[in-house]
Amino acid sequence: LNNNRDTKTTTYTVVLATPTPPPKVQGVNISRGISNGSVSLTVSWTAVPGSGITYTVWYFTNSGTTAEPPSGALNVSGITGTSTTLNGLAQGTQYYIWVVAVSSDGKGPYSTRVSEITFTGPSQVSGVTVTPSSLNGSPTLNVTWTSPTGSGISYIVKYSTTNQASP
Repeated sequence: LNNNRDTKTTTYTVVLATPTPPPKVQGVNISRGISNGSVSLTVSWTAVPGSGITYTVWYFTNSGTTAEPPSGALNVSGITGTSTTLNGLAQGTQYYIWVVAVSSDGKGPYSTRVSEITFTGPSQVSGVTVTPSSLNGSPTLNVTWTSPTGSGISYIVKYSTTNQASP
């Protein structure tokens, strides 16, 4: 009986891929918009490298911490481009915004917080008066009103030759 056996050792090297989430989003900019009294903020940023990247934009009316959005912040997720428009916001309100890149390897760090105050739309004119007059012998109407406060306000005056109201 021979108890001496040849022993063979095999060594394997196993390399585990460590998931690497996307880097921090940079270059976040905000532009304000207003249309028919509805205010919006358009948020844009610089794309991060990688494939399959989507973005989430978080926004809130209280600043929270500078590092990440506070509990209760709203978000728009699954954005595949480098901008999105936040619609239906409150007029004259400061919004704080964070952007984060997301991939199959996880969520990257939040962008540096940015903020912007939405437009305040003009209030309705008041004190409208129409006074008949004439210019060079032709009948005219002189229309006056009390202007709302603010700067950059322009007016659209509509009239009709029939007795019907128009929008």
